[in-house]
Amino acid sequence: MLCFAKIVGRQENFITRVQGQKRPPRRTVSWDVRWRAALILIVGILAYSNSLSGAMIADDDATLVENKQIRELRLPGVLFPSRELPVAGRPLVNVSFAINYALDGLNVRGYHVGNVALHLLSALLLFGLVRRTLELQPVQLARGGLPAASAYSRWGFNDWGPSSLNVALVVTLVWTVHPLNTEAVDYITQRTELMMGLFYLLTIYATVRAAQSEQATRWRVGGVIACALGMACKESMVTAPVVVMLFERIFVFESANEMFRKHWRYYVGLCGTWVLLAALNWSGPRIHSAGFSSGASPWTYLLNQTVMITRYLSLAFWPRGLVVAYGAPSALGLSDVLPQALFVVLLLIMVAVALVRKSTAPLGFLGAWFFITLAPTSSIVPIATEVGAERRMYLPLAGLITLVVVLSVVLWGRLTRTEHDNRRMSPGWLGWAVIFMAVVAALSARTLARNRDYSSSLTMAYTVLEQWPGPMAHAMVGQELAKQYRHEEAMVELHKALPGYPKAHYHLGGELFNEGRLDESVTELQAFIDALPMLSEVPAARMMIGKAFMTERKWPDAVQQFRSVLAMTPSNTDARGLLADSLLGGQQLAEAIREYRAYLSLRPDDLGALTNIAIALSATGHGSDAFPFFKRAVELNPGDDKAHRNLAGALMDHAGDPVGAAQEAREAVRLKPTDPAGHDLLGRALAMQGNLAGARGEFERALQIDPGNDQARSDLALVMRALPR
Repeated sequence: MLCFAKIVGRQENFITRVQGQKRPPRRTVSWDVRWRAALILIVGILAYSNSLSGAMIADDDATLVENKQIRELRLPGVLFPSRELPVAGRPLVNVSFAINYALDGLNVRGYHVGNVALHLLSALLLFGLVRRTLELQPVQLARGGLPAASAYSRWGFNDWGPSSLNVALVVTLVWTVHPLNTEAVDYITQRTELMMGLFYLLTIYATVRAAQSEQATRWRVGGVIACALGMACKESMVTAPVVVMLFERIFVFESANEMFRKHWRYYVGLCGTWVLLAALNWSGPRIHSAGFSSGASPWTYLLNQTVMITRYLSLAFWPRGLVVAYGAPSALGLSDVLPQALFVVLLLIMVAVALVRKSTAPLGFLGAWFFITLAPTSSIVPIATEVGAERRMYLPLAGLITLVVVLSVVLWGRLTRTEHDNRRMSPGWLGWAVIFMAVVAALSARTLARNRDYSSSLTMAYTVLEQWPGPMAHAMVGQELAKQYRHEEAMVELHKALPGYPKAHYHLGGELFNEGRLDESVTELQAFIDALPMLSEVPAARMMIGKAFMTERKWPDAVQQFRSVLAMTPSNTDARGLLADSLLGGQQLAEAIREYRAYLSLRPDDLGALTNIAIALSATGHGSDAFPFFKRAVELNPGDDKAHRNLAGALMDHAGDPVGAAQEAREAVRLKPTDPAGHDLLGRALAMQGNLAGARGEFERALQIDPGNDQARSDLALVMRALPR
């Protein structure tokens, strides 16, 4: 009776508000809500307590180590990570990583704490969303004068009011600790999925609150803002406006006409966030890994998705054999996937039938939630680098769990005809509570075990190879073996990854480059560039090719590579310095001087560049311009004999200062007494001062060190002719 009175009270309050009368004071959050929210947080923290020291895996290096845009928390640079990075076109996620970096650099603990916190915030939102949705139905239908029993009958059950908190608790706890979510939480880069999921749930939650609150306009404005923020996190947010409209049609309004007539402004605002999404992806930030231009066939990708959706569903009910990387789509025909395709089509038909029937529409919404939230990554829009990813189930899993729990409660209620109170449970419901606690405990144990797989990137790679063998798995193992300095084993695995995984050419080329097998390295690196010309690793591949050409003194080829690097990454200072060195090596002195000036404007204390630009200036007849660079090199490194020798030559040849030249040459000889060039230079400086005897001694010393030194021999002959007999 107490529960019934609460429900009736809610209905009367709503009716009073609709009729324009003053509403009773707003209620504060009850103890029943608070202790359940605290329980969700505690269980979630315990389930991920051993994940905070997890290693960086797979794309984490590109996202964190190679992502220069997180080094400084400064606008606008932090909003525009490099093309083909996992965070390209996802500025809000990149900002979150920049905050982590500002706080503690590349310490993985901070990034993991951030991911777990985002997951727990989403869990609280899911709890509130499920609870308020279950309570929303009778409140809204009461507006039409329908009795509570009619309102509840849409679900096929007549006591959601008192049971909403417990149903929401069950759904949320199972979702929070489900092992299928570990990839989104433990894999640092997948913060993209976590943040998108958070704002997706917040958008729907704001919609529910708007239907219950006197501050409806504020909640809807908040919903639009949340939707826009989600668009700045990941492209999968694109379906949020569609889900909001479907939600309101089923749970709030009796007809589509009424819905659009009353809330069209809200829907326009939500759909307007698609403009932001289009702007963020206009330049194709990951054009070579996702989308119709990625090279993967939409039909082939769709056929692969029937296999992946079937696997996702099986993992939702039996989460063993989890895989962090499934590799690229396979070449499949319809006959290869006919059983899975028929299964998926049957599920879609069931969802459609449930949606059109008033009595089952809420259950149909949960099924539609599964397919709609999964659609951006699991339909005809191909993702060339990944045929499947368990993180894609982050939001769909919430709908699936809710559907299973709701169906279980409905069936149990119909069989036993018992009522469920949030504070008091019948013996039958206590039995359900025991079963539920056992399920949560089992899932938590599996999540803790899965977290340990993320403690080592090599362990994770071998796990992928064991659970889902394929080219990508071999490449992952090869990369991790290389990091362990097991280079021969690494190259064996990388060869196995080809030709199915073209990116393996890059890692294999790097291994060959480090071993000094330059021709083979260039071949592999060029194969990678030809296959995936816009990946973020392409500049690094061209840098290695350019260095190989420099070693082989193929100066024009090296210049071409470094120019290509600068075309892709204009701010690459290392590439500009190497370009200048290559131009100098190829005797393109004027261009070399220009590039050195640009390089030194960014790195003014680079000794090699200072010396080289001075040499180039001297060679082009601008010795007086070279002198300051030689002098700066000596100031920066007074212990470098070559720097003193170069300055001595400049003082003697261009500054007309033989005394200063002799001083610098003596310092060079002091630092390296066995250098014949230093002695010869000192001898010439002394000769210019008229000290022929001293010059003769230096030239003779140079010849003692290097009898074949023609310059010293010629200088000695000149001095001997000038000396009196």
